[in-house]
Amino acid sequence: MVLQLRKRWSKGLFASVAYTWSHAIDDNQGGGSSNLFFSGAPSSVFNGDYNAEKGSSVLDQRHRLAISFIEQPTFLHRDGAVARYLVNNWQLSVLATLASTHPATATILVSGTPFTGAAFNGSLNGLGGSSRVPFYPVNSLDVDQTYRADARISKILPFNERFKLYLNFEAFNVTNTVSNTGIFTQAFTASGLKLTPTPGLGVGNASGGFPDGTNARRAQVSARFVF
Repeated sequence: MVLQLRKRWSKGLFASVAYTWSHAIDDNQGGGSSNLFFSGAPSSVFNGDYNAEKGSSVLDQRHRLAISFIEQPTFLHRDGAVARYLVNNWQLSVLATLASTHPATATILVSGTPFTGAAFNGSLNGLGGSSRVPFYPVNSLDVDQTYRADARISKILPFNERFKLYLNFEAFNVTNTVSNTGIFTQAFTASGLKLTPTPGLGVGNASGGFPDGTNARRAQVSARFVF
């Protein structure tokens, strides 16, 4: 479901609000070699039992709200040099994003051979496939919510109708709100028939971001010549 409200550009203001609700559900689709006997099928804890893997997808994001506006007020209704190059022609642009978390699946790390004769050591049943905790639902962990605002203030120097120079100061993630993009998903260690809880389940361990590897606050200055 998508809802959008938009104010068209008039009197120096443009604004847009967009909200998306969605729910992505799948059967834990994975790589073609995720299971021993069903190459090309989704990954499952028990070989071939795909109904048990049905749940929210790793791509699921239930809510996403994007708010943006551009404001270019006119302070002086004159056309002199002071009005054009000093008082007027300032522009503020803001893009804010609020989004719910992506999910992650709690896993078990198998230490050694799960039992004598096991074909693979990575799963409790010895058949390979998913390392999900069998008694936890698929993607039952929350990674992190996203709260982010990017802003730009520009001074426009209109030399004439054809030539303009934009002097920009931009800040990305103005509030420096860092959101985890990865969490520690190991819930248990299995050794033989014994399960031992692993500390730190759900704790953030990554906060990467496009395009420079971080979602921490950044700022830059730039100039753009329009002709």
